[in-house]
Amino acid sequence: MKKLALSLIFISVTACSTPPRPEPAKPLILYRYPMSENAVKLAHTMASYDLKDPDSAKFRDTFFVTPDSRGEARDKSKDSWCIEINGKNSYGAYAGFSWALLPAGGKSVIMGSSPAGVIASQLCASAIYPPAA
Repeated sequence: MKKLALSLIFISVTACSTPPRPEPAKPLILYRYPMSENAVKLAHTMASYDLKDPDSAKFRDTFFVTPDSRGEARDKSKDSWCIEINGKNSYGAYAGFSWALLPAGGKSVIMGSSPAGVIASQLCASAIYPPAA
């Protein structure tokens, strides 16, 4: 009987204990780098391709974004492109500036109010300038 009581106490104590919490994930820091004039033109062309009126698109900010803070020594093949664009809607009015993202190695631009578009907006808007060398 004593063994049964000790077993029940042990089970109740171990069942009530919570497992240790995992370490919180470190926040992803993204850095922004300037683009050459030719790269900016290409980014604007690609971002405006799916708009209703591509010729009327307005651009405000275009840059490379990457988690690599090494400046010019970074692996540029892993750079994504962020483009802030304002296009016309079906009524012919400008819809307001929003972010578009061309992921590294990607072939299509992510934009709009889809879940992927929301994530693209968060990534582009959170990018910071790299530390000065």
